[in-house]
Amino acid sequence: MIKLLEKLLYEKTQGTQSEILFAQWNYDKKVIPVALNAVSSLFPHYSLHDESHSITIVNNIVRILGKEKLDKLSAIDIWLILEASYSHDLGMVVSSDKLIEALTSKDFFDFFNEIQQDKKNGLHEFALQFKIEDDRIKYNSNVLSLEYHDGIKFILAEFFRRQHSDRSKEIITNPNGELKLSSPRGVIPKRIFKILANICSCHTKSFEEVMDLPFSEVGIDIENAHPRFISCLLRVGDLLDLDNNRFSEVMLRTLSKIPIDTLNHKAKHLSIESFRIDNEIIDVTAKCLDYDTANVTQHWFNYLNSEISQQMINWNNIVPSKELGYLPTIGSLIVELSNYEYIDGKKKPKFTVDTDKAIELLRGAGIYEGAYQCIREILQNAVDATLLRLWLEYKEEPDFDLTNPNSVDFIRVKNDFPIYININEKDVVDQYKIWEFNITDKGTGLSTYDLGFLMNTGSSSKNRKRVSLIDEMPLWMRPSGIFGIGFQSIFMLTEQVKLETKSFFNEEFQIIELNSPNSAKDGGILVQKIKTNHRIKPGTKLSFEHKTTAIPKRWTIKGEQKNASRIAHNYDPFSHESLDIELGKVFDEIFDFTSKCHIPIKLFLNGKEIETHSNNNKFKYFDKENSLELNIRSNTSESNRRGAITYYKNQRAENNLQIKFLDIELNIHKDKASAVLELSRNKIRPEYNDELIRQLFTSTFKVIVENFNEVFGSEEAKQIGSMFLNYYQEQFEFLSRFDIRTFNQWEHFEIKIGDTNYKMKDLLIAIDSLKITYDRRIISYFGDIYEINDNALSISLKGGYPSNGYTTFLLGECSKIMTSVKKVEDIEANVKQIIFSKKAQGNPVEESEIKRILINTKNNYYSSRSIIPCVEKYFKLRLKDDAHEAYVYHYRFDYYLNLRYPKMLSPFISVEDGNDKTELQLVLNDKLYNWVYENRYDEKTTLEDIKEYYQMFIDEYKIEDLK
Repeated sequence: MIKLLEKLLYEKTQGTQSEILFAQWNYDKKVIPVALNAVSSLFPHYSLHDESHSITIVNNIVRILGKEKLDKLSAIDIWLILEASYSHDLGMVVSSDKLIEALTSKDFFDFFNEIQQDKKNGLHEFALQFKIEDDRIKYNSNVLSLEYHDGIKFILAEFFRRQHSDRSKEIITNPNGELKLSSPRGVIPKRIFKILANICSCHTKSFEEVMDLPFSEVGIDIENAHPRFISCLLRVGDLLDLDNNRFSEVMLRTLSKIPIDTLNHKAKHLSIESFRIDNEIIDVTAKCLDYDTANVTQHWFNYLNSEISQQMINWNNIVPSKELGYLPTIGSLIVELSNYEYIDGKKKPKFTVDTDKAIELLRGAGIYEGAYQCIREILQNAVDATLLRLWLEYKEEPDFDLTNPNSVDFIRVKNDFPIYININEKDVVDQYKIWEFNITDKGTGLSTYDLGFLMNTGSSSKNRKRVSLIDEMPLWMRPSGIFGIGFQSIFMLTEQVKLETKSFFNEEFQIIELNSPNSAKDGGILVQKIKTNHRIKPGTKLSFEHKTTAIPKRWTIKGEQKNASRIAHNYDPFSHESLDIELGKVFDEIFDFTSKCHIPIKLFLNGKEIETHSNNNKFKYFDKENSLELNIRSNTSESNRRGAITYYKNQRAENNLQIKFLDIELNIHKDKASAVLELSRNKIRPEYNDELIRQLFTSTFKVIVENFNEVFGSEEAKQIGSMFLNYYQEQFEFLSRFDIRTFNQWEHFEIKIGDTNYKMKDLLIAIDSLKITYDRRIISYFGDIYEINDNALSISLKGGYPSNGYTTFLLGECSKIMTSVKKVEDIEANVKQIIFSKKAQGNPVEESEIKRILINTKNNYYSSRSIIPCVEKYFKLRLKDDAHEAYVYHYRFDYYLNLRYPKMLSPFISVEDGNDKTELQLVLNDKLYNWVYENRYDEKTTLEDIKEYYQMFIDEYKIEDLK
């Protein structure tokens, strides 16, 4: 990760004033680790604070942010991360002059007395070996003991540890002072080093002091530095250096006796059993063998949880850009104590969610993009309860079809179970409006048993009665979640919620008052049991009041918030008494929810019904195998294509899919929300992408193959649809089960070249050669440029990649007919031409090209080892065409055109050095020889042949020539 950040710093500073940052870092990364090695002289009993600790902090920061977001950091922020990770513990390096000075200082005497009087202090027994007389520390015994020597070192170490962050600040601002650290300070302004010093100083301070750091400071060139943000990253990265290799056994062996705190902290690190850090979640499990280790570990976990929570709550005032995302949430911080059930007779040493903090995090950490997203959570609960009721009501009716959301039976009965939303203006108090919300459903309601799980945040998945019923349901009907943290999000809008609910299961009718954990009623829940009769049907009415500012001083609107935008644009302060922009945002959430919802939702404002267009845009196709709903549209205009739009249980969720040729809407029902969605429920989890791709393409292929003429009405649409089928079957092996041989409409797709329209099939027959020009300097807004002369086709890809799907498809088809690379030349750094030809030759690659290809494999970022073209003279090394090994890259002449060629395994590997430079190294061994033998093209080839011909190959292509 250090290399990754260094590379980014270099790229961002190259050719700018900020180049001095990279130069400074290149110097400091050599100087600072040497100084840090001296930490162990005073702190041999401590966990390692050398360069390995600094590297781990950087790795943790990258994990927290996510590698894909690093490019959004400014150059000076990258520099600050690197420098702070290395410099923050410089204060633990203490010169002999400072040690001598401390031994006679009043501050040290006071500290010494404090330890002697504190029996719980881990250094207490060492302090008792000394006494203070005549302003001097003296031995209690005249007998020389190594324990005395070690003891005073431990006490001095603790004295300086407590002030080491301030000492780091002094050393950074004046490196040539106490430590004579030869870090140059002549070019970068002193102010920048003061920023760095303040960041490092805060890594042990209170969170309030961190928030006193500037949010933004002028950096170098035109970029800004963000001290508060960097300080927060440093603190978390430091706390997460938890792994179990932190202590040096060699250093501990030099001590006559080890302090109990050291043993506990060493045991703490050794107790780490599982450890997950990424930009989504932090999970740590520790299995401790004794009470003290468990106590220390629990304390550290609490500290970590507190730090993350405080940063989350203040994140909007910390992070310089929303594009950098949010901190990971705390998942499980579990401390298990072996052979004991309880840590203190009351509870296990296990981290649990504090409901106060849960609501605070919902409010301040950006888990939801806006407070009104909680409306969707409440509506989803109502829909889930309604779908469960429908299943229970009709599952045993003969010939009643609930397997498909488009079934006639379901469409007929769902209209009997609408959800009503009533919003009424209740009162105006000073500058505020009070709105009353009522959301009523005809679902399964809540029983006393269910209420127990509602009270315990996040425990809904343990409601086994409800879960067992849900497991019987068709996948598409199953709830996305049961009452839990989603329900508690309502307290972002109100302090009190009332539920009038009747259970479908036992007809128990209750009125329940739920109060926010942050309110004066401290999360209190009041329950009234009401006598009922059969006229009152099962279901739930949820009511709450929400206060808005009649005319807000400031407001923000997102592009998709059309109702809020309309209200804002139509507001006239001279004729309107209020600007109900918040109500507009509520409407936007409701309309967004209802657009794909299977259950009818009726909205009323002050008694007047508002059209929600509920489920007007339903999905046309349903694939039962993947429980996936689909809409498929052909779009011949690249500029208007939307690609893949994903929904989970009818609610929009952003994705990272890049789909060519078609616009596809897909509604996922198959897996649990926790597996599919990020915590905010607004995005597909990156970990789910592989499964999503498999479901998307298998379901889409099935629908298209079975309904081709219905899906694609026009001839041009059919041509694009057939491109989709043929292109992606080449990409994914799991699509080979579909027979698409009859879908060759793409052959008639017309490409205009000059004044002539060529059908794609005719063009492939007519051309003898293909020249692809990549020009990354120019971005064309008019598509790829085609030219044809004397049966030679030229395609210029402005911007360095095809601008439309049919070019990509055509290049793929060219792969099947081209047999050789005629010429390759680099014109300029960012302009490249590759010429392919149909003219057959013994090998698509000339022998003269092999050296260049070998050299190019140095820049292969996919893997270290490559499969390369095999020329005829080395056919004893030729591999079977389908030879494959994980993490071995197959050399390609061009990214878009996959020319077939005889293959061999390169004897060289690409190795990256410490300066992000790569070189080739020769690595041949028996494992490689045996693999080549097992995958040999010619079965007559022997193992000895393979060894002999590799020797011939490396004699011809000497490693020193491949520079």
